[in-house]
Amino acid sequence: MNGSILAPLVQRKCTTQSNVKVMFIVAYDTDGVILHHTVPQRQSVNAAYYCNFLRNHLCPALRRKRRHLLATNPIILHDNARAHIANVVMDLLRRWRWEILEQPPYSPDMSPCDYDLLAKMKEPLRGIRYDTREAIICAVGRSLLDINRSGRADGV
Repeated sequence: MNGSILAPLVQRKCTTQSNVKVMFIVAYDTDGVILHHTVPQRQSVNAAYYCNFLRNHLCPALRRKRRHLLATNPIILHDNARAHIANVVMDLLRRWRWEILEQPPYSPDMSPCDYDLLAKMKEPLRGIRYDTREAIICAVGRSLLDINRSGRADGV
């Protein structure tokens, strides 16, 4: 089986009451986080936005960090969010010859990112109140960098 890329859509919200929210798209495999992308404020992640993310962010990151995946037609696993399963997205991935790993209808207890990467990412952020988007973005970036440095993205 070729290396897997997981591209979950993540919304980070502070555990204490806060009006500050940031949405991220994170792509990772067993070697670590490939890319974390901050969705602009008040931007909906629709099919067009997600296609743009794949073309302009994920593909360049793969060329830089996981060139071997592009040579072997990666397997992509993402949740069943409408933007991920839209026809335009599926057509793009098929044109690129990326294999799409089918998931059963949405079930939060079956999403690998929910109990692997996200749990590890949230651990050092838990209980801290962030007053600005920038503070959240920096904290999440540090947490993901630590996961990469420590090798904890391997599903263990």
